Amino acid sequence: MTEKNLELKHYISPDEIRDSLPKSGGMGFLFHSTDWKTLSFAYNNVKNRSPSFEMELWNTPPFIASKMYVGNEFIGVNIAMPVPIDMWIGSSGGLREFRKKQFFPALELAAKCNLKMVAIGASTPYVCNYGKLPRPLANPFITTGHAATVATLKKWAVYAAKKTNCDYKKIKLAIFGAAGRLGKAVSQFIAYSEAPQEIILVDLYNKMALLKTQAQEMKKITKRNDLKISTYCYEASTLMPRFDGAILVSNNSVPYLTKNDLKKAKFWIDDSHPRAASLEAELGSRNDTLYIECYAKGPEGFNTNFPFRLPTIQDCYTCCAEGYVSWKEGINEDFVTGIPDVKKVDLVDKLLDKYNFQLGPFSGKNGDLILKIPIQKKILQPTQIEVEAFGDMID
Repeated sequence: MTEKNLELKHYISPDEIRDSLPKSGGMGFLFHSTDWKTLSFAYNNVKNRSPSFEMELWNTPPFIASKMYVGNEFIGVNIAMPVPIDMWIGSSGGLREFRKKQFFPALELAAKCNLKMVAIGASTPYVCNYGKLPRPLANPFITTGHAATVATLKKWAVYAAKKTNCDYKKIKLAIFGAAGRLGKAVSQFIAYSEAPQEIILVDLYNKMALLKTQAQEMKKITKRNDLKISTYCYEASTLMPRFDGAILVSNNSVPYLTKNDLKKAKFWIDDSHPRAASLEAELGSRNDTLYIECYAKGPEGFNTNFPFRLPTIQDCYTCCAEGYVSWKEGINEDFVTGIPDVKKVDLVDKLLDKYNFQLGPFSGKNGDLILKIPIQKKILQPTQIEVEAFGDMID
């Protein structure tokens, strides 16, 4: 018996969207499947993974996942690309295929819907060189979401420090994936805006030169004269330095942090794609550390109308929030592309406040609400061997 092709639970036509939006256009949030389980959010007949099903997914076009509202006002749509991230993120060929069969068609769908500004979520910016790659269509305008993500990560770090009995200005804050584009933006903005006592830049061994250069740049823009910046190269076989909290913006193909790794810090804010720690590590350390998703609570009445792994439909990923504020501001060009500098992040940070985006309750990367916050009595100081493995300290 031949199995039926994937069948959407709800089909929404672009003509319906175009007819419902004002002539000035709406906003959109464009995202891909982050894992195989998310396919069941949209389709009735998801099959087990196989070469034939992978081929079917490649040939399945992007679709309108849901309508978005603020109160009774229809503002735009979510557009989903069904091919899961692990089918394309690890190779240049996979990226090209995803760009051709998913990303460009998704933008064409957005144009048919009359979307003026589209935020591109999760690892989609990686597909288009962070918005710098030429596109077949001039419209819609796009924004990577990275400025809003950077601004919100800093807010979560300050909030998580407070809730785990830390004085943010006195903590050691590690940034994993610091040599990447998003990692660089996060590191610079934290040094520029409200720096803790020490920032630890963490990445792979072949990124040490980039980390050292970045540390020097951060020292030039920080407003805190006594800020310490350390560089550390991470591998599973090396000892991890001690720190109070961490921001995760890495882009590894598989999870790399273990349950025991997570227990060594008071809090972790994970905006990595794919996730930096496995589900088992997250759940196994929940009584010992705070491991949370980065997201934002929208303004009153904001409704994504889609089952993201977030506490409520008023909550959204930060890239979506950036799409909303840039659309509301009437931006008539691509908004955030490349690496956002601290001035652009500061601008978006103010726009998030202007349009009433706030932090919600703590939520795990798996979508669970975290009602009990684990409080560690003390974070141990690093041993001498850890200090020696640490890399350079820049005072």
